[in-house]
Amino acid sequence: METEAPTSSSGNSIDIHPIRRNELGRVLIRCLPDGTRIETLFKTQEVIGMGAWDGDKCIAQLHCYRLRVPNGSPDLWPAWARPAYVETMLNGGLDITGPVWCHACFHVGRSIESFARSDEPDAHYFGRGIGTALARSSIEWAREHGYAAVAAPGTPANLFTFAVWAGGLPWTTYARLGFTEVATETGDDLPQWAKDNAPLDVMASVKKALADGRPKREFHSRLMLLRLMNARQADPIT
Repeated sequence: METEAPTSSSGNSIDIHPIRRNELGRVLIRCLPDGTRIETLFKTQEVIGMGAWDGDKCIAQLHCYRLRVPNGSPDLWPAWARPAYVETMLNGGLDITGPVWCHACFHVGRSIESFARSDEPDAHYFGRGIGTALARSSIEWAREHGYAAVAAPGTPANLFTFAVWAGGLPWTTYARLGFTEVATETGDDLPQWAKDNAPLDVMASVKKALADGRPKREFHSRLMLLRLMNARQADPIT
């Protein structure tokens, strides 16, 4: 899965690698669980996800959680950050046995430095392939560490403002990486976030897409899955 590394707007190569315990103080952790559970994550899965680095500054993160299915426990994955349709996988609906590496949220352009100024991400890092590079790195980590599959919630296609707000990659990006759709939010109506729970810029994108004729069902996210058939046998989860 060798690809050219993304670069910053100033031409610097962006380094992508797993986030280990000794780097935690340099990584924005606003979307991770409490400190005790973070330590448990390091103990059970070695890393808390992938980081993107511009020099010595972490400018993007992909938070990840290890689950065993069927009958896995998502306790370390905060309920507020876990899509409800992941339960389909946890309850054995996808015929997977073994550990699954799950993508939670992406935050490109967020760093300790940027967050000190504003909750808005640094848009200079948008559109540079950093999110996709984080996903590729995560897939390779899962493959090398014996995971049966990688699961990820894919945001609606062509709705960039929502992807930034929700912290996700479009399901179409996952499809290009070899994932297939295995579950989706249900209903032909708009999801609740598109009715009354999104920021103004996200709602403006929704209204424009509706005016352009986009069906309401296409605003729903999808659970994407990549089965890793050649993954080695994983170590037991403790």
